[in-house]
Amino acid sequence: MLEGFVEIPILQGSSFLSVTDNGLNFNKNVVKHMRRAESIKIFCNSSKKQLAIQKCDKNAENSIPFYRDEKNLTNGVRFNNREVQQMIATLMDWNLSEYNYRADGFLADDGETMIFNLNCVRKFSKKNKTVTNT
Repeated sequence: MLEGFVEIPILQGSSFLSVTDNGLNFNKNVVKHMRRAESIKIFCNSSKKQLAIQKCDKNAENSIPFYRDEKNLTNGVRFNNREVQQMIATLMDWNLSEYNYRADGFLADDGETMIFNLNCVRKFSKKNKTVTNT
């Protein structure tokens, strides 16, 4: 009866990247879309102001460990690389001491890459807990 159909996986909520003064956090939906990739590469498109992560072999040049443990999946994956964090903050002119930023992502057609548009983020004030869309 369902010949020719492909099951569509449905995840609750959006896939997003949070950038804070503590690092980068990819939520659990990103991890699931990336099929629990053990290693990724990070890419930046400065002119479009986009960040991308792509699944790769753990032995690939510039690969970094990503998903490690099923029991910690509820919090997603935290990435504490100050160089990447500061590169994003500088590119976007973000104030990480005053705000946290959240960018939604989408899975690219290759099924192994998530792209985050840093131009369209939600900005969360650390002081009064207000949210601003930018």
